[in-house]
Amino acid sequence: MRQGVEGSLQESRHESDAVNGGFRMTRPNSPRFVIITAAFNEAGQIEQTIRSVVSQTRLPVCWVIVDDGSTDQTQAKIAAQQSVSPWIVSHRRHRQPGQAYFASNVYAIMEGAAQVRHLEYDYLAVLDADITLPADYYEQIFARFAADAKLGVASGVYENLVDGSLRKVINDRRSTPKAIQVFRRACFERIGGYVPLKHGGEDTCACIMARMHGWKTWSFPELKVVHRRPTGVGNARNVLRARFVQGLADYGLSTHPLFMLGKSLKRGVFESPRILGGMLRLAGYLYGHITRDSLMVPPEVARYARQEQIRRVFHINRIPQKDRVGSEVK
Repeated sequence: MRQGVEGSLQESRHESDAVNGGFRMTRPNSPRFVIITAAFNEAGQIEQTIRSVVSQTRLPVCWVIVDDGSTDQTQAKIAAQQSVSPWIVSHRRHRQPGQAYFASNVYAIMEGAAQVRHLEYDYLAVLDADITLPADYYEQIFARFAADAKLGVASGVYENLVDGSLRKVINDRRSTPKAIQVFRRACFERIGGYVPLKHGGEDTCACIMARMHGWKTWSFPELKVVHRRPTGVGNARNVLRARFVQGLADYGLSTHPLFMLGKSLKRGVFESPRILGGMLRLAGYLYGHITRDSLMVPPEVARYARQEQIRRVFHINRIPQKDRVGSEVK
C-alpha cells in the first residue's frame, strides 16, 4: 500500500488548491495535511463529499478513503474519482464480523492513518463520507491553528440536513465532532489517535486526551458544514434510537452523573425531539450502569474527564480563560 500511496502522489506533489475542478500551484508555506475517511455503504453520499473536497481552496497531500467492507457501489464511486484526482487513495479494509459499528469505524480510520505515517504533513483531518464542506473549510481551520500554537484539535460545526432543511446541532465549544475533526499531527500522535468505543464518543475521548496532555480543543461555530443525515442514524436507524445510543456512549466515556443530568436536561430543552430526546439519552446512560456495559476509556482519561466535568458543574459550565481559543480569550 505504501507504494500505492506514493505512486498516486507523484503527479500532485506540488498541487494543493482546487479551482473549478482543476489545480493551481500551492502557495509558499501552505500547511501540508492529509484527510482520512472511513466509508461503509456510502454509495449514495460519497460523491457529494468528494466534490466538496476537490473544490477546497486547500487540497491535501493525500486523501485516504478506507472502504470498511462496503457491499454497495462505494468502492466504484471512489475509483471513478481517482483517475482525475491522483491524491485520492482507496484502501480496502476487511470488516471484522460482529465488530461494533463505531469501533469498526475507528479501526478503519486508524488503518487509514497508518497508510500515510511515512508522508510529511502537519495536520491530519478526519472526514465523514456524508459531509458537504464549504470551499474554504480547511483554509479557515488552518488559519485558526496558526493563531494559537497550543490548539491541538479543531473543527467547525455541522448542521443536519433533515427533510430539505438545515437544523442546528448543540455543540460544546471544546468538543470537536469526528465528522469534521482536524488534528495537529503532534497532538494526534501524542494521544495515539482514537480509542475504539463500543457505542461511539471516540471524538470526545480524543479531545479529553488532548487536553490532558496540555493541548487546547475547540470548535468554531462560524465555520458551518452540512451533515446530510441526522446525527447517529447511520447506525441507529432512527433519531430516538440514536439518542438512547448516545446515552450509552456517555456511560462508556465515564461521564460524571451530575454532568450527565445537566447535559440531558439541556438536550431535552434545545435538541429535537424535545424532552423525549433528553429522557432517552439519560435512559441510555442509566441502562449502561445497570447492565455494567463495557468501558474502554483508559482509567486516567476517565478520572481527568470527571474532574473537568465536576468543575464545569460547579462553575455553571464556564470554560477557564486559559483554555479558551481566539476571540473567546477576551
